[in-house]
Amino acid sequence: MKKVIVIVILAVATPAFANMVVNGDFSNGENGWTRWRATWGTTENWDASTGVGNLYGGGGNGSFGWFQVVPTWVSEFVKVDAMWTGDIGGSGWAEVMLFSVPVGTSDADIANRLDTGAAADIAFKKDSWGMNPPTAWDWQAASLSPHPSGNGGVIHNTEGWIVVGTKLGGFPLGTVNFDNIVLTPEPAAMLLLGLPLLLVRRRRA
Repeated sequence: MKKVIVIVILAVATPAFANMVVNGDFSNGENGWTRWRATWGTTENWDASTGVGNLYGGGGNGSFGWFQVVPTWVSEFVKVDAMWTGDIGGSGWAEVMLFSVPVGTSDADIANRLDTGAAADIAFKKDSWGMNPPTAWDWQAASLSPHPSGNGGVIHNTEGWIVVGTKLGGFPLGTVNFDNIVLTPEPAAMLLLGLPLLLVRRRRA
């Protein structure tokens, strides 16, 4: 008689994943980050000299920030979070963005996508029209301000590169600070994709 014993090996603890973002705390200035701006903007300012990523305006309008391209495995799930504080004024917005693009996508195309700001590309957002008030806030996790039609900070990489972006926009521009931006593989999805299944056959006379 044959018996088939099915053994499923489950992970009992979530592994510690390293941050996939380079210099996510801006302790090394703008290293690892690329500046971007909308072509119609003016008086934008980027400052990472104090150990945080500060975006602020000088009286003009605009939409701008930093982004970072992170090569990952296609089909990998990733999760982003960050700390932020800011004052976006009466007609402004601040965002953390997360999306995938084909390998080789130009900086200009990435900047255009960041500026356009499709809801599906937005992880977290505050704006002056009622999304996640107040418009001036102390340091808090950006994940406390999800975009209601956004990706919630988790995406499935279907194209090859992950883009993590920060944004400040306004008429005129206010200010926002970013710190401790973290991108990690999403543990629950990794578990579902990686469960080993062991089949052991045992014969008995």
